[in-house]
Amino acid sequence: MEEKEIKRHKRAYAFLIFTTFFMYVVLTGAKNLYVAEKTTLQTLGSFGSYTDLAATMEYYFYAYAVMQILLVFFIKKLNIKWFLTVTLGVSAVITILVAFTDTIVSHWVLYTVNGAMQAGIWGCSIKMLGKYLPERNLSTANKLMTSGPAVAGVVSYATAAAFGNNWKLPFIILGITLLVAVTLYFLAVTNVHRFPRIVETHHVIHADGTEEDVSDEEEKNDFIHLKSKKRKIVFYAISVFMSAMVTALFFTLNNTLDIFLKQVGGFDNTTAKLITILAPFLTIVGPTLCVNVCDKHANFIAVGVAFFVLSLLFAVLLRLFFDVHIALSLVLILAFLILSNGGRSISLSIASLKMRDKIDTGVYTTITNAAASISTGLMPKVFTAIVDNPALGVAQSWQNGFTLVVVWNIAIVAILIGLVLWVRRLNQKDKQSESPVISD
Repeated sequence: MEEKEIKRHKRAYAFLIFTTFFMYVVLTGAKNLYVAEKTTLQTLGSFGSYTDLAATMEYYFYAYAVMQILLVFFIKKLNIKWFLTVTLGVSAVITILVAFTDTIVSHWVLYTVNGAMQAGIWGCSIKMLGKYLPERNLSTANKLMTSGPAVAGVVSYATAAAFGNNWKLPFIILGITLLVAVTLYFLAVTNVHRFPRIVETHHVIHADGTEEDVSDEEEKNDFIHLKSKKRKIVFYAISVFMSAMVTALFFTLNNTLDIFLKQVGGFDNTTAKLITILAPFLTIVGPTLCVNVCDKHANFIAVGVAFFVLSLLFAVLLRLFFDVHIALSLVLILAFLILSNGGRSISLSIASLKMRDKIDTGVYTTITNAAASISTGLMPKVFTAIVDNPALGVAQSWQNGFTLVVVWNIAIVAILIGLVLWVRRLNQKDKQSESPVISD
């Protein structure tokens, strides 16, 4: 391949990664703007309590999840470029319309529709990255996409804080920006279609005499042997369940940090928003670190164990010392979010891109993200109801909330350790029955 052609390939891949990341960040930032504005909306009186406001995102994620489940059945037949352009274009318009409403019911309706329109963003985006990017570009794409939610958090809270109590203008600005992002993504996919990825392979002769060409990246990431339909079904089922579990854990505190700062720390709305911007800035570290570790260790389940054991440590410390000093509490919460977000990135994209030659990344990512969506919608509302309980008082309510976090984290660690042992047993069984010989 000529040097000029290689440069064209690299530019096409880089533009696809950038536009995918940009579109995802803007869309997620626009969606999470409602979470960032909840303390302002609650003080206005016409939009109800924190629980009523949390219901808006709950309905969003239910619609998001239902639409994702439907997508699983026809994502293989979709023209993804046009599908995302149309649905996310409509989503941008809906985001702008939120600024022209003044009742909680209208927010419930708009966000429910928006959930359905945005359902394809993650699964379709990861599918396109897996389809076009060569192995050497996957690590960069993984780091950016897994850090996307954290960057989006910065976008949403920074935009909300920049305009103070004016909650309407941020929706208009981010809605228009989303239209621009969708247009750039359309151009990127159109361009990269001319440069499909090249898969490097080597020849393998098995013990029974059969021969096949195996991709280098498939062998490198072959710590889970999905040799049968039954194993693939089990792998999908476990992935869906764990996606819901780890997402629920992260969003217990991620979506309620500003409430904690107001109730426990005594900060006003604007100050709480500004401090909350720290969280997405710092939680970017988690996914980046996790991708780096997974690049060196193929067994991403074992990597997940390490991250969630560490997050459990900080969850326990938070449960014991959250009311000692607000600065200490903030440090413990941020450490917990960094580590749990790092572990969560495995279910977001690391597993799907690592296994892209064994599974359909579009189907896998869509169905696991659907489970995560239900958790994202339900858990913040449940956790908010626990910590915002006037009958028990602030200290007891938050103590109960942190107890839930600790128990949930313990359950995740126990399940992941069980999975590591199960995979190890399967691999040992396969090694006894087959011993491949690699020819030069």
